[in-house]
Order: sequence, then C-alpha cells, then structure tokens
Amino acid sequence: MAEYAYLFKVVIVGDGGVGKTSITRRFSEGVFSESYKMTVGVDFAVKNIEVDTPLGRKNVKFQVWDQSGQDRFSHIRPLYYRGSVGGLCVYDVTKVESFKRLPFWIEEVRSHCGDIPLILIGNKHDLPRSVPLEDALEFAIKHNLLYFETSAKTGMNVNEAFADLARMIITKRSVQTS
Repeated sequence: MAEYAYLFKVVIVGDGGVGKTSITRRFSEGVFSESYKMTVGVDFAVKNIEVDTPLGRKNVKFQVWDQSGQDRFSHIRPLYYRGSVGGLCVYDVTKVESFKRLPFWIEEVRSHCGDIPLILIGNKHDLPRSVPLEDALEFAIKHNLLYFETSAKTGMNVNEAFADLARMIITKRSVQTS
C-alpha cells in the first residue's frame, strides 16, 4: 500500500509507563514486548491503513510521534507537536495517578496543536484495573473525547482507535473545507 490519500502526523501522549510505546509498536509492527526502554524525547513510527470514510475507502499514512511522558523531557516535547493533526491521550487503567494527569496532557496538546481530534485511551485492559470504567467514561464525556480501552499486549482496540482517529481527522478536514 505505497499510495495514500492522506498523510497524518499524530502524537501519542501520557505519563511514562502507560504503554504509549507498546501501543505504537502494536499498531505499526503488530508486535508486543514485555519490556521497553524508556522513550528519550520522542520515538517515531509509520504505518499505512485503509479506512472507510464518507468518501469511500481511503488509504491513510500515519506518522506516529510517541512522546516521552517523563517530566525531564517536557522542554523538548513542544518541538515535536508542530504539524500534528490528531492524537491519542493514554493513561494506564491500573494507575490512578496516570488518569489524574490527563488534564495536563490534554492541555499540553491543545496549547501546542490547537483543537485537533483526540482520542482518550485507557490502556492495559488485560490487567486488574484501578480506575473505574465509569470515571473514564465521565471524563471522556466531559472533555468531548472518544474513548477506547486497549490492550497493547493482546492488540485489543489498538487498530480500531487509529482507524477512528483517521476518520475523525478526515471528517474535521472535510467540514473545514466545505
């Protein structure tokens, strides 16, 4: 699938250890590893997918920018937001603190990217949860975000989240140009 109708730069943000790199690798390479090294600054992956849109089936090329969630890299993150047209905001369903920091991540993305389509991701669905589903759904509704629970380990909902993000970006673009 070398040809594509759309090229989208998207960011994936959230606290360190929530599974951003695992989601990125599951999506881009179809693999999962039990251990990853901490992302230093940013990591980058590319993947083409086909999505159904109101304009028919389209090929979308994603450039996924996996941002480091460590505070010590906060000074360089803004450099990598430029040109992003969508994003995934990830927390770990087993770590309440990662859920509590979601407003920080949403604000950081919005302050550097504007009102781009964002999807809220509750990752590590395959593990015992600490964040109640009701709290996550309430947060998503309050912030007008589409919500997915994913497992980078099993692959559950990872591709679906990216496909919906592609549709959201395409829809936003078609509304802006009409």
